[in-house]
Amino acid sequence: MSINRDKFGALLFLCLALIYGFYVDDIPLLFGDEDAPFNAQTLPNALAWILGLVSFIQLVMPANQEAGNLSAAFRGLKWGRVVQLGVLMVFYGFTIRYLGFLISTTIFLVGGFAVLGERRIKVLLGASIPVVFIFWYLLTQLMGIYLAPGDIFEMLG
Repeated sequence: MSINRDKFGALLFLCLALIYGFYVDDIPLLFGDEDAPFNAQTLPNALAWILGLVSFIQLVMPANQEAGNLSAAFRGLKWGRVVQLGVLMVFYGFTIRYLGFLISTTIFLVGGFAVLGERRIKVLLGASIPVVFIFWYLLTQLMGIYLAPGDIFEMLG
């Protein structure tokens, strides 16, 4: 019996959901938030359950016959892009504290779109900057979540 790309991906995501869900309880809660209907653990817990459920359904559904076996499925992938996106994610993780959410996330999205093949500057910036600012506004202004501006701004100011 061979495993195809769809089943292999579903199995990986199911494992990720189980590991992620196991560590959700390690997220610290503010004093008094233990009994709140929505706290710091609510969304990660929901994401773990949804990812686990969707992965499990994908795993038990009949296999896609066109997917082929696992070795043939991985032959046509563009591994250079995968590595570039991985490096970009690591860069984002290291720079978000120093550059802040707005700058780091904008660089991450512009870089990600560029890695995926977009070359027009107007599209790169037009797809990245509004998304970052809207997300920043939702987090900071509507949800009241504090996002540090970045160490670079604290040094300048």
